[in-house]
Amino acid sequence: MADIVPLGDGMNSSRIRSSVVVLLVALILLTGGCIGTGNTGTQTPTGSERSSGAVITDTGGLTPPELEKTAIASNDFAFDLYRELSGKDGNLFFSPYSIFVALSMVYEGAGGRTAEEMRSVLHIPRDELERREGMRELILSVDKPASDAYVLRTANALWVQRGYPVKETYISILKGFYLSEVRAVDFKNDPRGAEKRINRWAEEQTSGRIGELVSGLSPLTRLVIVNAVYFKANWSSRFNPHNTRNGTFYTPNGSITTPMMQQEGHFRYTEGEHFQAIELPYEGDRLSMVIILPERGHLREIEGRLTPGLVKGIVEGMKGENVRVIIPKFKFHKSYLLRDVLVKMGMGRAFSNDANFSGISDKPLAISQVIHKTFISVAENGTEAAAATAVVMTAAAAPGGEQRYKVFNADHPFVFLIIDGRTGEILFMGRLVNPQG
Repeated sequence: MADIVPLGDGMNSSRIRSSVVVLLVALILLTGGCIGTGNTGTQTPTGSERSSGAVITDTGGLTPPELEKTAIASNDFAFDLYRELSGKDGNLFFSPYSIFVALSMVYEGAGGRTAEEMRSVLHIPRDELERREGMRELILSVDKPASDAYVLRTANALWVQRGYPVKETYISILKGFYLSEVRAVDFKNDPRGAEKRINRWAEEQTSGRIGELVSGLSPLTRLVIVNAVYFKANWSSRFNPHNTRNGTFYTPNGSITTPMMQQEGHFRYTEGEHFQAIELPYEGDRLSMVIILPERGHLREIEGRLTPGLVKGIVEGMKGENVRVIIPKFKFHKSYLLRDVLVKMGMGRAFSNDANFSGISDKPLAISQVIHKTFISVAENGTEAAAATAVVMTAAAAPGGEQRYKVFNADHPFVFLIIDGRTGEILFMGRLVNPQG
């Protein structure tokens, strides 16, 4: 059996994992960490139990079809976003779940072509009840895991300018279906104070892993919609620290020496053209890390083929094998400003002065930026990861384009009138030819 070694670069591995885990658990967060022992005894689903697009291993009594449809939509968005973010070199790690939920909250207030573009990019259903029930079930499934073998939580919050006229129907939707908090702050007069409150909230929700989520908010900010997600668990089969040794890791720019974890065990495994794949489950057997390992030099080829269907086929093709596993330890933070990426994906109107968010407020709004920050740590005991997404919405000009100013340059003769506005009576009228008489 071939040894399992890390992907072409440390985070190319994790970015593929984050996309794959979506397919396995109807979440879009590759996470885990180092907590107490314990195992629920739940069996890892076999290939035949894995549905297309998303795998619902435990719905917690919720309606599986609605939850699965939402997960599939989120997954499709995940792969689309991955393709866009993977164009740059270097590590990549993001939470499609966090971004998907935050943008879906914004979508609930969109109308017209703005809504059409967002719906197309997010792949969410047009039917309101189906979409909202599915989102509620997805959020509940993340926030209330069936096992105490790991920590998994998510939270949503709407931060709104104090006194700003947000529609009650919109607030009701966010509270009822997105389980969102609604908090008033003063962006207009105290943007730094508002930032501190938002950042403190994000830090609390992610156990200190995501600190300064937002900064430099404009006094024109009217709403910030935030999602946070955090998960921490042990591997079902942990790596022994005594077996961790420095080894060679081959990056695209040359080889480096780094700590490599290793163990031998029975894992679900498969091979394909130019790749190997393995599933490493976490305690509780609900979440797993799936690693797709291309042959050296074939990373871009595998990335170009990544689709929900391909990953579904890989996972379904896995079977139990005795495998010697070698993977690197790693830990890092990533930050993304997603405005340009989302515009490229087809959501441009939401960021323009033609944006239609009339479902949120009768006053014009547009998204100014989507901020996404993540943290991941992979070690012998397990994996810890956190993510937060902030959608910043600012006051916009009325639909129809940028605000234009008329030019009135009275530098030549003119006629003038003084009119009684109450009656329409012209009280005075005149003409000015020469101001100096």
